[in-house]
Amino acid sequence: MAVRITRAFATPITKVRVPETEALKQQFLPEMLKRYEAARFENPGLWETDRIHTSFAAERKDHVIDFMREMPAPYDRLLRQFVCAERFNVELWHNVYWKRSEYQERHHHIPCHFSFIHFLAFDKAEHKPPVFYDPARAIKAHCCMKGIAPEIWEDKAVIDVDEGDALVFPSYMEHYVPPGKYSKPRVTVSMNVTLLAQ
Repeated sequence: MAVRITRAFATPITKVRVPETEALKQQFLPEMLKRYEAARFENPGLWETDRIHTSFAAERKDHVIDFMREMPAPYDRLLRQFVCAERFNVELWHNVYWKRSEYQERHHHIPCHFSFIHFLAFDKAEHKPPVFYDPARAIKAHCCMKGIAPEIWEDKAVIDVDEGDALVFPSYMEHYVPPGKYSKPRVTVSMNVTLLAQ
């Protein structure tokens, strides 16, 4: 009997190449790493992790990328590939995972509508990609039975990424950054988009 699995209601995660990554690294990475070494940022209050270096909750004057004044052209082009609305808000921040076993717990970006992760500095030989969780995870866990093909119950996915890739996904998707103590910095730039009423 021939068997073919058709996936219904799949949640899209789009991978896009950002060709200007090297130029963005030269422009922003030195200052991001300088602030990491100085432990410049505090952990955002509602995050569970006690090991993270992020500009998420930093005041505007402390952001390395002042996107409110001028969004870097590569990120503006990336946004325009996916945003066709006339009115929307954007948040942008960076994260450094390097020497202190930094990680981020499982989380989502609700109430935003969709989110981006750009892998600004990423060596796939040693850096860990994020883990994404199926929105139907709780139901799958309840229904999972031994003796049924495990691929039917898969509830998490690791997307293969390279430096320069950006992942675009619905903000309701939970994801997690595993801890890692690296010889080289793992740096991401993240964006949230919230669509506004027209």
